[in-house]
Amino acid sequence: MAQINMHTTPEFEAELEALMKSRGIATKSEAIRVAVCEAARRARPGKRDLRALRGLLNRLPGERLSDKSSAELLAEIDAEMNEKLDRLSR
Repeated sequence: MAQINMHTTPEFEAELEALMKSRGIATKSEAIRVAVCEAARRARPGKRDLRALRGLLNRLPGERLSDKSSAELLAEIDAEMNEKLDRLSR
């Protein structure tokens, strides 16, 4: 396995420790691998698996079905999710 050496800031170290504590990760190396893999997964364009949400629009109280196509709804959901992820990663 390749080794990477890097200089970090105190802020980075604090964020890394918080990630390790919240996820129960024992090593900094593993925490960095987890963070990079998750970020790369979010950055990949592609389809989202939304099967778990199937039928949810029909069950919302007082709401009517959308006139939008499923592609339009998925694009809207993707845009909202990406916007929130961007805000969380700042």
